[in-house]
Amino acid sequence: MNTENTFWIKYQFTFLESEREDIIFTINIDKETMEIQTPENSHETQWSKLSFYKCSNCPLNNDVDKNCPIAYKLSALFEAFQNVYSTEKAKITVDTNERTYSKETTVQQGLRSIFGIFMAASGCPNMTILKSMVRFHLPFASVEETIYRHVSNYLLSQYYAFLQDEKVDLSFEELKKQNKLVDEVNCGMCKRFENVGEGDVARNALTILNVGGLMLNMELESGVDSLKYLFN
Repeated sequence: MNTENTFWIKYQFTFLESEREDIIFTINIDKETMEIQTPENSHETQWSKLSFYKCSNCPLNNDVDKNCPIAYKLSALFEAFQNVYSTEKAKITVDTNERTYSKETTVQQGLRSIFGIFMAASGCPNMTILKSMVRFHLPFASVEETIYRHVSNYLLSQYYAFLQDEKVDLSFEELKKQNKLVDEVNCGMCKRFENVGEGDVARNALTILNVGGLMLNMELESGVDSLKYLFN
């Protein structure tokens, strides 16, 4: 399943309250670029086109890039869940190269975690800041875990900037700017899926993901006060 140059994350949804067949989705990620390899069955759709509710801050050119990289790579996943409702209960098992996670929860919570991977690592220029976090993907992360991971990830990047005699940002000002780009992409993707007429699970999962981003922004404005207790 994995090669020397890739690592993988596999999600399996076993439905608890219906006779639906399990849905299994494997994501392969290039170790060097930290980008998702295009999943099998991904294909162009009306809503994958770059021009379809294009994000307001998208730097890509409609004439050069025909499809939104996130939407195109999500197309196979979206269609696999198009007839599934967001509140359906499932046992969700996540296998990685290193370990296995499992939780009984709603489908939208599992998809929220998968969408986090696709949003960060599909090749969208505005989501680059999140790519490194995919290597240590944490399914079903709480708000507190998400804040800790984002802030720690950014501070590590600043350490490497320091080693290269580059400008270092410990006040999170640059992170706030980059998060605004991420927020616009999250909002843009929500609009894109709001205008797709099949199923609600993708829209709801993206909405939950978007709320997590807004919570992170609030924490940065407060100086990450909620995590101070860990270092008292």
